[in-house]
Amino acid sequence: MKNILIIHTGGTFGMVPQKPAPTLAPGQVQERITKYVPELEQIANIDFRAVCNLDSANITPHHWQTLAKLIFENIARYDGFVIIHGTDSMVYTAAALSFMLRNLPKPVILTGSQRPLAEIRTDARMNLINAVELATHDIPEVGIFFGTELFRGNRAVKISGIDYGAFISPNCSPLAEVGLEVRIKNHHLKPTGAFRLLPEISDEVLAIPFFPGLQTAYLDWLKNSPLRALVIQGLGMGNVATQEKSLVPLVRELTQAGKLIVITSQSRHGFVDLSRYENGKLIADAGAIGANDMTTEATIVKLMHLFGTYPNTLSTVKSKLHQSLAGEISE
Repeated sequence: MKNILIIHTGGTFGMVPQKPAPTLAPGQVQERITKYVPELEQIANIDFRAVCNLDSANITPHHWQTLAKLIFENIARYDGFVIIHGTDSMVYTAAALSFMLRNLPKPVILTGSQRPLAEIRTDARMNLINAVELATHDIPEVGIFFGTELFRGNRAVKISGIDYGAFISPNCSPLAEVGLEVRIKNHHLKPTGAFRLLPEISDEVLAIPFFPGLQTAYLDWLKNSPLRALVIQGLGMGNVATQEKSLVPLVRELTQAGKLIVITSQSRHGFVDLSRYENGKLIADAGAIGANDMTTEATIVKLMHLFGTYPNTLSTVKSKLHQSLAGEISE
C-alpha cells in the first residue's frame, strides 16, 4: 500500500457551522477526516501535517516556500502528497509549487471544497478521496483535483465560487478524469533531470487589467517604483489602447527604466499574439512581450519565481518566461 502525506492549509474544507469558532484547529481537521472519510485507509497509509489554517486569501509566498520545503524534505518518505487548500488562491499555490519543485518525481495534488466536510451535500469528501487515490498513481506533477478532473496546476483557473465544478483548464486537457473508473490521460510530465528545490521568490510584480478608458497617468508612479515586472491583462490576443489614452508611452518608459512588461489575455481560451494586430505590434515595439497561452495567474507567479531565482539578470528572466518550466506554456 502506498504512503500519502495529507497537508492541511485551511479553507472551506475545515470550516464548521458551530459558533463562535468558524474554523477547525489543525488537530480537529485530522480527527474530522478520520471520522468522515474512513475510506482513505483502504486507499493508502495516511500521515497528516498541518502547516496553517487560513482562508486562502491570506496565503502568501512564504507559505508556498514552507509547503515546497516540506515536500522536498519528505519526497523519499511518501509516494504522493495531497494539500487541502482554500479554492480562492489555489491556482497560485499550485503554480508556485510547480516552479519551486523542479523535476518533481511524485504527485502533489491540491484539493479543497465548496462546502465544509461536515455539511450535508459536501463535495469535500469525494474530492479528498479522489485526490488521495490519484496521488497513488505515477503522475509526477503539481495538480488540482476538483469535481471529477485532475488538472495541471499551473494551467487551471477558478471560474466559480458556487459550483462544484469550480475549475477549468482552458489550454491544457485534464491529466485524469474520475467517473466509474479512474482514467489517466498519460500526457503528464516526466522528470528530465535531478529533483531540485528553487524556493526564492520576488514580490516586485504587479498585474492590472486593461479596460477601455484606462487612465495611464494613474500608473506614472510605477516608473520610479521598485517594480520588476508589470503584467497587463489585454483584450483578445493581447490588445490594448494605442490611440486615445495609449499605453504605448507608458510601456516604453517602463521598459527603458528596466522593467519587464508582459501582456496576458482576459480571454481564458487561446493565446497572446502581439504580431496579429496593429495594436499588438505597437505595444510590442514599445517593449512589451506576450505570455503566449499562459494564464494570468501562472504568468504572475512565474515572474515572481524567475525574479527571485535570477534577481539581477533581466535577459534570463525574459528568455525563461517563454520556456516551459513545468508545462505552464506551449512552446
